[in-house]
Amino acid sequence: MSGPPYLDLCRQVLDHQLIDCEELPCGTIDEIELEGGEDGSRPRAVALLVGPGAWGPRLPALFAWMAERCFGTRCTRIPWHEIAEVGEQVRLRSRAATLGLGTTDRKLGLRIAKLPGSEKKSK
Repeated sequence: MSGPPYLDLCRQVLDHQLIDCEELPCGTIDEIELEGGEDGSRPRAVALLVGPGAWGPRLPALFAWMAERCFGTRCTRIPWHEIAEVGEQVRLRSRAATLGLGTTDRKLGLRIAKLPGSEKKSK
């Protein structure tokens, strides 16, 4: 006898890599926004939260303060309906730029790629 399928949010979603519809990495899931549950109903996931504004407040006070100064408080909210697939990575239905994701990561990646010695040598 099998029960209804379920998703373990902590193991299968939280801290997983986000991939947009063009197969580009665009961040890591830092928090999951839930709603409901107060009246005895089951809480349900409504959004993914990405960015230092999502993970910074989880830190102890001194580290949260330092993280805010170093990384800012930007937090991008991705509605749950934007998820196309949950697997080893969480795939999104839209482009990262449309959702406000990954611009900093991509800029940093491009800068690193332009550093001397960072290019791959072909044989």
